[in-house]
Amino acid sequence: MERSKEVRVVWNREERALSLEGELVLRYTLAWPQVEGAGLGGRWISGYYAHLARRWRDRWEREVYWRACLELAARREEARPFTPWTGELSGETALLRDGTLSLRFTGCEVRGDGRPARVRWGDVWTLREGSPKPLRALFRGEKGWKKRLWRSIGQQGEARRQSGDCFLDGDWEKKARAARPLSNWCLCEDGLELALPQCAAAPAAEGCPVFTIPLKPEQAE
Repeated sequence: MERSKEVRVVWNREERALSLEGELVLRYTLAWPQVEGAGLGGRWISGYYAHLARRWRDRWEREVYWRACLELAARREEARPFTPWTGELSGETALLRDGTLSLRFTGCEVRGDGRPARVRWGDVWTLREGSPKPLRALFRGEKGWKKRLWRSIGQQGEARRQSGDCFLDGDWEKKARAARPLSNWCLCEDGLELALPQCAAAPAAEGCPVFTIPLKPEQAE
């Protein structure tokens, strides 16, 4: 297989505006990656994201579009202004090194003048096999690594609460554990990145709180 430095991640981007009887109803932007120079593993990863993009596109152009049309019709009947709905899925390459590819995705959907609904997640791949890399692979031979991660998350969260950087709920750590953030992670230059789902342990306005845990150099490989 080609070395990681020869691998490229190209981000496809699509924008579309959907209307009803000449009036804008829904506008969305969609981004998904294509891995080049990584052989069969890269093609498998690219195929996965092409399928993921189709699922997001189909959802916006079917279910979400028709819901927006129903709201437009209701507001016309009541002679009230209509605000077009919007959707966005964006992504970026968080890390590409030593046969490991880490991607970060953020999604946002606003239904008219409603509150933004946000989602954030990461994917980490082993390029040679084109398969997801499990979190436990970073801690081979280390006992109690989950407890250590939760201790780091707890300390970081409390520090952010005290500083006012993030308005977490009073029982945020218990709620965070129930949200299972260890299944939603990515690697970046600063270490291991974990995101909590919106509203899981903080007000909706906080979006998806992110925690970054430094790793030893050999663990980020």
